[in-house]
Amino acid sequence: AAKGHDVDAPALGYREGDGFLGAAKGKTNQNVAFIDSSGSSYSTPAHTLPSARGNGEPLTGRFTPAPGARFDAIAIAEPETRLVLATDFGYGFVTKFEALLANKKAGKQLINLDDKAHVLAPAYASDPARDRIVVATNAGHLLMFSVAELPELDNGGKGNKLIEIPKAKLGAGERVAGIAVVSEGKGEVNLFAGQRKLVLKWADLVEYGGNRATRGSLLPRGFQR
Repeated sequence: AAKGHDVDAPALGYREGDGFLGAAKGKTNQNVAFIDSSGSSYSTPAHTLPSARGNGEPLTGRFTPAPGARFDAIAIAEPETRLVLATDFGYGFVTKFEALLANKKAGKQLINLDDKAHVLAPAYASDPARDRIVVATNAGHLLMFSVAELPELDNGGKGNKLIEIPKAKLGAGERVAGIAVVSEGKGEVNLFAGQRKLVLKWADLVEYGGNRATRGSLLPRGFQR
């Protein structure tokens, strides 16, 4: 845990051979949750995390994930805050942060994953009735639709399809690269392809609007990988 509002997390100190994976902004009186590659969730009070002045401590000292599982995602929020949880196979759902809290060291099963699917970094939804979710695949397909089109699951699950990735394309390695939640009328998204960056403001994002589970539209050339 590092104090301050402008923490450059990738630049913090890490053990040799270790490196940055993910970060989440929150308060010391909140709980922080971790999701592993089996879809299980674990939580601990944020104030108990070691100081970022050191190299941290292994999460396996606090939790006992299944053999071979790795930690994929992190989130911190108030219990009633809603999040979109999704996998790179293109399925997701809405849930309250409190659903990620687990008292046991073994955690709790939260996301039902397809074989070889990975958990994506969660996106926070402040107003699911009006917010939009933007979904991008690593082949450059982008789709925006209403968060309200996703089910809200209190006990987790697999969720619904976010974006269409044809079976052959999935087999060839096309995956959801990331998701973002934006506010209606004023949201914007930053996209990166290698060293290139593309900023899509609301007027641009509207062009990618569509129904949930459709293919979406292709990004400009140079951003399709």
